[in-house]
Amino acid sequence: MLNMSGASVQMIRQMIRQAILNPIRQVRPRFLTTLATFVIPAAVAIPAKAFAQMELHGHHGESHGDFGTPTSQGFSFHLRQVAGFNHQSGPRGAQAAAGENYQMMVYRGSWGPLKLEPHLMTSLEPWLLPKEGSPQLFQTGETYNGKPIVDRQHPHDLWMEITEKLIFELAPGSNVYIVGGPVGQPALGPEAFMHRESAQHLPWAPLGHHYQDSTHVSMGVMTAGVKFDIVEVAMSQFNGREPDENRIKLDRGKLDSWSSQVKLFLWDGLHGQASTAILKNPESLEPGDQRRNTASIHWSTSKNATPDAFRHATSLIYGTTQRVADETDAETALTTDTSGSDSTKPRESWLLESDLSWGWGLWFMTRFESLDKHGLNLKADVGKSDGDIRRVVKALTLGAFQDITALSNDTVKTGIGLDYTTHFIDAATRADYGSNPYGTHAFLMVNAAW
Repeated sequence: MLNMSGASVQMIRQMIRQAILNPIRQVRPRFLTTLATFVIPAAVAIPAKAFAQMELHGHHGESHGDFGTPTSQGFSFHLRQVAGFNHQSGPRGAQAAAGENYQMMVYRGSWGPLKLEPHLMTSLEPWLLPKEGSPQLFQTGETYNGKPIVDRQHPHDLWMEITEKLIFELAPGSNVYIVGGPVGQPALGPEAFMHRESAQHLPWAPLGHHYQDSTHVSMGVMTAGVKFDIVEVAMSQFNGREPDENRIKLDRGKLDSWSSQVKLFLWDGLHGQASTAILKNPESLEPGDQRRNTASIHWSTSKNATPDAFRHATSLIYGTTQRVADETDAETALTTDTSGSDSTKPRESWLLESDLSWGWGLWFMTRFESLDKHGLNLKADVGKSDGDIRRVVKALTLGAFQDITALSNDTVKTGIGLDYTTHFIDAATRADYGSNPYGTHAFLMVNAAW
């Protein structure tokens, strides 16, 4: 049997890492140069020319210059408002009004093989929710008054997306595209929870949000990608810092974080993704870079099913974050390395959620999470370094949602929902949260789309 020393194993691991990382190090500067010299001018010049031609020749089929006659164009809108009651139990819980809100607008125009899609998404949460966030046991992420937000979910910013997407069709089902704007989502993570079909009737952020999909509001992003049939590959340069406490203005920062992502569209209703990123100083109170890895698979049978048939949407999501000290450590952290102290080991999160219906407009929601949590400020952890504290939290959510109205050909849908979450924690955590911490919501949801 081959017997190798620890030094030999370490040397082989380092050689493998270098073989993987060297091409990436070469690609990243070229990728950024391409974005600066081609993507940004194209993102401005092409739409400007297109709209100038539209303005000059009108919308009635006349010549549109080099772009030809638009094959399709138009706006679509989607609004969602959730309001209700939120109760979180125990000594660290609270009662408050529940809420979630966003508005989306998308324009789609086509000129032969060229497609243009500006996106705008806003939220009124800066005015509708408490500035310190909505009560949610074991939730962490971002800051209020210069301190970490704990046991609350922060409100989202007014500006959640302002991007422009240019798509060039190569063949049916295949294209190349560029996306950019002052705020948007890089090629990282699953679809954000508020847009996931498996969470369409469970609008509250998962506890693993900041391990999985929190970069859906990144203040500055540029992405380039290519899709061939069932495979899509994309890379992004973006501002990886979390939004600051001013929820109204657009933040500014260097596009010094990067990500890459591969998506697979296996068949109608089944798709998955895997992505990796280096985030430059994402936490305002926790200096240092982070490596994030995510993988997810999503399965839905709801799209073409009749209302009285069984329908479901299910997501399985895995996400990790890992502290890295500097750029060199960040690049060598592209491969999972669980050695070292607790402060540098990956913090893991798992999520399994489903939205199911057997008809009559009645839906049943489930969500199970298991994740490493830090920053809970437990009594048992006083005097310890936050980076060396690892508490495993498990949460199970069950709920039901009933559609009660459908107006104007499904343009407006209204429903009522109820959900209950119980948590599974260790003895040290129960000393702060109580023996059986739980949370529950009763809410009204209104969706409008046209």
